[in-house]
Amino acid sequence: MTDERRRHERFELLARIDLRHSSATETCVTINISAGGVLLRNDRNFAVAMGDRVRIGIDAPELAPAFTIDAIIVRAVEATTKPGLIGAMWASSDAAASAALNQVLWNLRKLRAARADG
Repeated sequence: MTDERRRHERFELLARIDLRHSSATETCVTINISAGGVLLRNDRNFAVAMGDRVRIGIDAPELAPAFTIDAIIVRAVEATTKPGLIGAMWASSDAAASAALNQVLWNLRKLRAARADG
């Protein structure tokens, strides 16, 4: 995962998302997002395992229309004194989902540039 972290520019994104795994849907908060995947805060400490296939629903209307995208769990850190973390790598072959993700990242990049200029 170290190489993956360096390959894609990461953007802070504080948004609630739905993570669907098995027959359950859990709500998480994003910490950051990139073209390679997403890091989530697991406040409810629900169980996921590395390699689990999940579906992530992202609804951030200020960035892009709502969409869902497939992912694979690549990191699962249980809660200790801090909330648990879930790292997921995008695994979708859905062109519409990939386009929506690219729109989110493009808009986050524009926001970052505007903050740096202002």
